[in-house]
Amino acid sequence: KAQEDSAHAREKVSALSARKSQALTWLDNQWINPVPVAQVSREKKQTAPACYITQARKGEITLQELGQRITAVCGIPVIITPDAANSTLEGGATRQMTGTLPAPDENGRLPLSSLGSTTMTTSTQPLTLNNLMWQGDINGLLDLMASRSGLYWRMDNGRIVFYLTETRTYPLHMLNTKTSSSSSVSSGSTSTMGATGGQDNSASGDATSSQSTTVGQEYDLYEDIRKTIEAMLTPEKGRYWLSASSSTLTVTDTPAVQEAVARYVDEQNSIMNRQVALNVQVLSVSNTRNEQFGLDWNLVYKSLHSAGATLNNASGDFTGATSAGVSILDTATGNAAKFSGSSLLIKALSEQGDVSVVTSQESTVTNLTPVPIQMADQTVYVAQSATTTTTDVGATTTLTPGMITTGFNMTLLPLIQKTGNLQLQMNFNLSDPPTIRSFTSKDGNSYIEMPYTKLRSLSQKVNLKEGQSLVVTGFDQNNTTTSKAGTFTPANPLFGGSQTGKNERSTLVIIITPTFPSGGNNG
Repeated sequence: KAQEDSAHAREKVSALSARKSQALTWLDNQWINPVPVAQVSREKKQTAPACYITQARKGEITLQELGQRITAVCGIPVIITPDAANSTLEGGATRQMTGTLPAPDENGRLPLSSLGSTTMTTSTQPLTLNNLMWQGDINGLLDLMASRSGLYWRMDNGRIVFYLTETRTYPLHMLNTKTSSSSSVSSGSTSTMGATGGQDNSASGDATSSQSTTVGQEYDLYEDIRKTIEAMLTPEKGRYWLSASSSTLTVTDTPAVQEAVARYVDEQNSIMNRQVALNVQVLSVSNTRNEQFGLDWNLVYKSLHSAGATLNNASGDFTGATSAGVSILDTATGNAAKFSGSSLLIKALSEQGDVSVVTSQESTVTNLTPVPIQMADQTVYVAQSATTTTTDVGATTTLTPGMITTGFNMTLLPLIQKTGNLQLQMNFNLSDPPTIRSFTSKDGNSYIEMPYTKLRSLSQKVNLKEGQSLVVTGFDQNNTTTSKAGTFTPANPLFGGSQTGKNERSTLVIIITPTFPSGGNNG
């Protein structure tokens, strides 16, 4: 019994291990990692000409005196920039007050108002170093002087320069872009009722119910960079200028801050210049079979699965689905056939009805650049009419036209990640062609037309990989046509009439396929 249980347990463990993904995969052909290995770049340290120097003076010695000694011993000029010389005057500077001090109050404190009339002079003191001892190469002494004084040094045309801040200019490889987009889905109803009677009796009431959901994106690229640089600068010392005309950033600050700014600018240039090509196909699937109640997505799923592709909805399970909604089409061949997944889906849809391409568009954009797509019709109607009667002229009718725009409108916003994945924000609006209803007043002097249309909106955010496609559907439309034939009463079959009808149902299917021009490697 124990041996049987042990064997059964080993079988279960083996089955579970087989289901797990392998940590190591063997390939028979060559494989190259598409993501390059990041190299750590280190700035080459500048060195002064070799010179043996001894500094054994105890007590205080100024930076200027040390510079004079280096020039005398090694023959190398030493320059101290004004910002380095003035760095010791900021924060904790000694100030001397001249004039007569006011009398203190009974608590021994001086009145603050009287201090403003007292002249204060700043005592300018040079930068001094205490007990600086060194014997060896001059580069070690320069490093020691820089660390003790909080300054930096470099070689500039054969001269040693001590400085606190430096100025660098960084190119911004992106345009100054301001983007603002929003998508709103709203619904509501309003009703008003009232009654009036004699003796000033009246009653009225209003009832309103509404619901609204708004999704928006708004960003200013250069303004975001400006705020980030301001947070990185040294307080009261760092300065910058962001030029939108030349797309350059000029920063004056310490070398440590400059290195941080350089890394930030390089990263932003890499992120904002990632590219993606978005292929959008809008299909219309129609059928006239009476037994068909829309698309059967189970049949579509089986057809794709037999061809080597998979279709999953947001929950990852497609079993029993009758309306696809938002789904992800994953082709088994991946990058080798970037459009094979959409082609397989079109073939599977054609098995259930007639497939026609409403519109097809491909746009190659950089990171975080909106892609608007619109296919709309404009319908003109009579929005207002008025009839006026003038003596000796007669009646004059004035018509005021109105215009309504209906159709297909979609905005895509891609966020390209370093791994090659894509996060896609999609805002979709669809409206049917309007139905015009007319209204004429009882006296016949006023006439208006009222357009009615059906609005559908969708806002979705999904993550896609290379070789995957986003499938959006669930927008159906019914078109019913009837034809009659007969001599006297076509609608009555007793008098020889006949009537035939056709019920056509169309479904809108949107396929969005991202491809990366650089093969998924976008920095």
